[in-house]
Amino acid sequence: MHLHVRSLRNLFTVLCSVALLAACAVTHEDVDTWIGTVRGPGKIKAVLLSDKYDDELRIHAGLALVRMERQDVEGVTELQSALRQLDDETRRRIVDGMTPGLLELMRGEGQPQQAEEGPPPTLQVRAKDAAFLVLQYASPTQQGQLTDGVVGWFVEDFNGRSLAGNFSAEQVVRQLGAPAAQRLVDAMNARIPQQALVKIAELVAALGSPETKTRAAERLVAIEREMEGPEFGTWLGERIRTQLAAAGGAAPDDARVQAAVALNREQFITTGALPAMHHLADQPTVSNRLLEMATQTAGSTEDRRVVALQAMEGHVRPDQNATLLALALDQSSPVRVRDYAFDRIADSRAREAIPQLWPLATSADNAQWRQRWRVGSLILTLGGPEILPEWLGRLPNARDIQYAREELNGYATRIAAMRPEPDALMTAQLASPNWWNRAIALYYFERQGDEADLPRIQAMAGDTTATRGEHWEEHDTVGKIAQDVVTAIRERMTRGAAGAGATGATGAGGTGGAAAGGAGSAGAPG
Repeated sequence: MHLHVRSLRNLFTVLCSVALLAACAVTHEDVDTWIGTVRGPGKIKAVLLSDKYDDELRIHAGLALVRMERQDVEGVTELQSALRQLDDETRRRIVDGMTPGLLELMRGEGQPQQAEEGPPPTLQVRAKDAAFLVLQYASPTQQGQLTDGVVGWFVEDFNGRSLAGNFSAEQVVRQLGAPAAQRLVDAMNARIPQQALVKIAELVAALGSPETKTRAAERLVAIEREMEGPEFGTWLGERIRTQLAAAGGAAPDDARVQAAVALNREQFITTGALPAMHHLADQPTVSNRLLEMATQTAGSTEDRRVVALQAMEGHVRPDQNATLLALALDQSSPVRVRDYAFDRIADSRAREAIPQLWPLATSADNAQWRQRWRVGSLILTLGGPEILPEWLGRLPNARDIQYAREELNGYATRIAAMRPEPDALMTAQLASPNWWNRAIALYYFERQGDEADLPRIQAMAGDTTATRGEHWEEHDTVGKIAQDVVTAIRERMTRGAAGAGATGATGAGGTGGAAAGGAGSAGAPG
């Protein structure tokens, strides 16, 4: 009821304003004066709606609603309401005529200069919101101008303006699509905050045309290289000195400043440029640079190399597998770098890498069991069910061989994820002469077994073969593994949550959906 009364009151105000206006001529000066009067907004809206006035005055009235800064009336909302009441042709003419004025207001022409720091002026923000709302009504030429103007307004200071007004940069770009994404590329530079660079890359990757993505990729690579250069370091140093001086105290010594420069440079690269490059890693320019950074040792850091490999996730090309494999097998590389290189090979599903992996997967060096686990898991991922019989037969069986609990449990996790499920082969492994094969099979059925599998697993409870390796404290015989697997299957069946990756009594803690509980990752070594 309250809303109905208010709507009638607004309509009455407009009708009265129309009646009053009909009695006298209206000038631009009148419209400007009404911006600050009590009934002025209604009169301005009436001018915009009335076809008795020429387009020039009506356009001026539309812009006046945008310029109007009042607490009791939202001028942009009134503009939108008025335009909706006009016929299509009139609305197009008015919006086309308003376009130059809206662009001037967005640029701040004729307005006081804003401080270098701080939010954008409210008039510019209103003009941006108004331009975004009305561009749908404009002719193609003016629509393009308004699109460039709105996106260009965000580009001017993306971090400071991206959330300003009623429509954020992300809302605007997603609504306007490829033309807006093309303009966003110009906002990318080495000195904007890291989060802003990542968000721009994400939007360009999602909405940009192929040509725009190519241009953005080239720009990102140039930005990352700039971040590594001396000029960027100088800029960081000046920025740091200014901040320290503002905080008071003695002048900072050069060593302290240079240490801060190194830290900040690394943050700009690892939390800005590289995550941004991930969004465009399907572009060869970016993918090539990421691989180059991953293999770079001089002047780089372990974190930078790791993040570069992380950024390649899902975008490895076949021609990059050889370099990744060489990196993964390089004993001089840091463990984390090698581990992520293995991950990227796994992403690629490159079976041609398997022959070079066998020597590590079949190593009997007990001190290198984590590496054997990592490579063995990779072979299972690349080869799938077809490789499983060969892999089981090639596990090292030296007299003094040892297997950690999480290694065997991790293999079982990978095998349980295979489709089709290798139930018959794993059932045969329950009778293997090798205790480690039997243990892998038990862990497999912990995830995949059902009521029909319980009798043969229960029959293994008396297996007194000792387990040898790390972290077998509670399961020092194969029989004890079998006992807990029976318990785990029954609990899983009771919960009604059958499926791979279920939590079990004998599983080891892990990542990536691995079973939880025990001494280490059941999915892949860390």
